[in-house]
Amino acid sequence: MYEDSAQKIVEKILQLTSLSGRLVLEIGCGDGRITSLLFTHTTQLVAIDPDPDLIRKARFENTGVDFRLAKGEDLPFFDNCFDLVLFTLSLHHQESSCALSEAGRVLKSDGQILVVEPADDGEVEQFFTLVHDEKKDKEKAQQAIRQSGLNLVDTEIFSATWMFDDKEELCRSLFDYYEVPFDPDVARQISTLLGAKQNS
Repeated sequence: MYEDSAQKIVEKILQLTSLSGRLVLEIGCGDGRITSLLFTHTTQLVAIDPDPDLIRKARFENTGVDFRLAKGEDLPFFDNCFDLVLFTLSLHHQESSCALSEAGRVLKSDGQILVVEPADDGEVEQFFTLVHDEKKDKEKAQQAIRQSGLNLVDTEIFSATWMFDDKEELCRSLFDYYEVPFDPDVARQISTLLGAKQNS
């Protein structure tokens, strides 16, 4: 399998804002795969996630980053302390309105909040949805952004590349990602959705 989504996300973040010399908070860092790329552009990075196993893995694989076990809805930081708050594919995994409010609280008056969310109609997202449907959560996140009262400066859609050797690798990666047992009915749906692409 080859995918460049983490690299594309960081490239887009760097197009939209600078990380240099700024105190950055990444909310929902998971195992740190995006964090590690962000850290090469700033030495002042705090990354949080509520999953202790993922934080443990992130700390093991990435030195120099201040990883903390915390929730976006209850940030353990003082008011007005970060220059930039990032949600990297994580806003829809939490109580979005509360998380955005907390992000606003810890943000300096001249700071920025940048949210990266998966697009519902993205090609790879259609496969993810067959295994674990997050559509309602993603819609709530978008609604929370619209109702946040924050000054929305820009919205962009960008693409990443996902390539699999065959249908079996695609299925295996999807079930593994969500840590769910193999489901032959879902595998058939994946095959149907792939159509002619599975032969190319």
